Amino acid sequence: QDEETQHSLECIQANQIFPRKQLIREDENLQVPFIELHGESTEYVGRAEDAIIALSNYRLHIKFKESVVNVPLQLIESVECRDIFQLHLTCKDCKVIRCQFPTFEQCQDWLKRLNNAIRPPSKIEDLFSFAYHAWCMEVYASEKEQHGDLCRPGEHVTSRFKNEVERMGFDMNNAWRISNINEKYKLCGSYPQEIIVPAWITDKELESVASFRSWKRIPAVVYRHQSNGAVISRCGQPEVSWWGWRNADDEHLVQSVAKACASDSRSNSNKLVNGNCSRDFSNGGDLSDVEFDSSISNASGAESLAIQPQKLLILDARSYAAAVANRAKGGGCECPEYYPNCEVVFMGMANIHSIRKSFQSLRLLCTQMPDPGNWLSALESTKWLQHLSVLLKSALLVVHAVDRDQRPVLVHCSDGWDRTPQIVALAKLLLDPYYRTTEGFQVLVETEWLDFGHKFADRCGHGENSDDLNERCPVFLQWLDCVHQLQRQFPCSFEFNEAFLVKLVQHTYSCLFGTFLCNNAKERGEKHTQERTCSVWSLLRAANKAFKNLLYSSQSESVLYPVCHVRNLMLWSAVYLPCSSPSTPTDDTCAPYPVPGSSPEDQPLGRLPKTRSFDNLTTACDSSVPTTNRRSSDPSLNEKWQEHRRSLELSSLGNPAEDPFEGDGLSKQGRALVGAELSVAAGVAEGQMENILQEATKDDVGLEEHLRGSLETAGKGDEIALDKEKRAEHLHG
Repeated sequence: QDEETQHSLECIQANQIFPRKQLIREDENLQVPFIELHGESTEYVGRAEDAIIALSNYRLHIKFKESVVNVPLQLIESVECRDIFQLHLTCKDCKVIRCQFPTFEQCQDWLKRLNNAIRPPSKIEDLFSFAYHAWCMEVYASEKEQHGDLCRPGEHVTSRFKNEVERMGFDMNNAWRISNINEKYKLCGSYPQEIIVPAWITDKELESVASFRSWKRIPAVVYRHQSNGAVISRCGQPEVSWWGWRNADDEHLVQSVAKACASDSRSNSNKLVNGNCSRDFSNGGDLSDVEFDSSISNASGAESLAIQPQKLLILDARSYAAAVANRAKGGGCECPEYYPNCEVVFMGMANIHSIRKSFQSLRLLCTQMPDPGNWLSALESTKWLQHLSVLLKSALLVVHAVDRDQRPVLVHCSDGWDRTPQIVALAKLLLDPYYRTTEGFQVLVETEWLDFGHKFADRCGHGENSDDLNERCPVFLQWLDCVHQLQRQFPCSFEFNEAFLVKLVQHTYSCLFGTFLCNNAKERGEKHTQERTCSVWSLLRAANKAFKNLLYSSQSESVLYPVCHVRNLMLWSAVYLPCSSPSTPTDDTCAPYPVPGSSPEDQPLGRLPKTRSFDNLTTACDSSVPTTNRRSSDPSLNEKWQEHRRSLELSSLGNPAEDPFEGDGLSKQGRALVGAELSVAAGVAEGQMENILQEATKDDVGLEEHLRGSLETAGKGDEIALDKEKRAEHLHG
């Protein structure tokens, strides 16, 4: 009876709290050019120059003669009127949309409509995810036996903390304990309610430490190496200030982390002797590759094993100068004299303002007509790949310390919710193959980004009254870009493919799902987002074949050691570059649930609409059929790879079902990735990008030799292969 009452309330919400709006047509003959999602209501339909334009409470839809633009409103960052008759839309994922109108008045009308539609919500319920869930529940109420938990994440997500403690093998009898000091978020509003600390540290000491750490973000253990017992911890900066304050309890806690590793019943008894007490990689972006490689190879291996206790590595994401400058604001960094048996390293990662500026430069470059002669220098001037390189180097330093040197690591930046989750989550991804599975990756995102308070609402700009542009920054997108770089270097190590990451980028901003709403878990609990919105993991689930990596092997490397040099990184063309072929209109439905009578596991919820270049997946994989904008170096054209891929696609995609999430907010550029595996075969857009790079460097023999030489010195693992023969041998080797 209670369940039926709940269903009735949800139906009332759908019909009364989120009523449909009246449709306004510029022309009575115009029809809504797309199938609406549950809870979606189209407000305006009009004509643009050679196009039909429609605006709903969720999306902007522009149907040109040969292409379709379909973008969620929350993905649009700004709208401007250019050249009197043209609207220029800038998106948060680097895309730019242009739409021409016949008259100035029409252009101004749509400018006003769109600016009203994309402004941050005055209350969170104005975001479409709430209406979408409420109307979905109305459908669920009538079909509850078939679609019980489709909108919910799996048990591996909801019980992640307990499962992770058991999986990583923490010794809860002697070394560690779970503290409930943050129950109901009474200590720190941006931390989870349960945290792992050394067993002998009392809650009273933790309260003292909280008074000394930025935003009360105390050192909390988030990962344990299952073989040697070394751990990764994270926190906010110490509040040293110009007065040089110190806190005995904080110093004791930091040292206790290393002692707890030593007393862990399953940790390795060998301890390491470590080098200098302080190192500064503040010029990480300019640090030579030789210097970086030598810095992480020192004091590692069997030669450095000794009886002395482990030295804890404190990795400060900032430069030394930035850390010292923060003392003027009441922050600062650890003084090695006060933290014995610790080593402090500064990585020199840029702050959110520099990253935002870099991303804006990248967006400007990617929306202009490519100039092959200047492309590489223009890309370098954005510094985007340099920032990725420094982030990868920082994570790799953590991996070396934990895996090879068996040392505990403490990571922080200023507040601990931007650069810190980037480093920690990337390090965990490199260290543990579980996080490279679909379910494990979901747990990783939920833990390091959501539980520990990355400010998604402020950084993405979809929070209540989040008008401050200085708070916006694509921090999570930058991290996903690094994950994409790892996918390229290790194509057999990830269970999910590139399309999975592209979808995750889009739905970080789309607000179709409630996963990335609010700034922390406390706010999400107060707003009841988990109960009132759908989870993005219901779409990006392990059973969804559209996001499976066909090359995945669970027997691949346990620990990944990527190449971090800028010359080995590639621009993420599937996200940043316009699609080489416009999307063709499809007849896919928008129903949020599987087709009745079919198995949910067989429903490719994330299948992306085909493009002109891929009208038929099986023929697109046939090397005998000519394809456009592809090079012989493209691994998808490798003969053995084609045979393997053809056999898998014929068995798994022989009868493709309708895409229930068609219209979930994909812009046309993102639809170039089809449901089959394209994480290595980077698609038409990337093939075009490679042509640009080839054209830009075809006369530069010195650079070609330099790139070839870099492959010979690359670290172990699936190094990224820039040379044609190297890439082909690597994929079917």
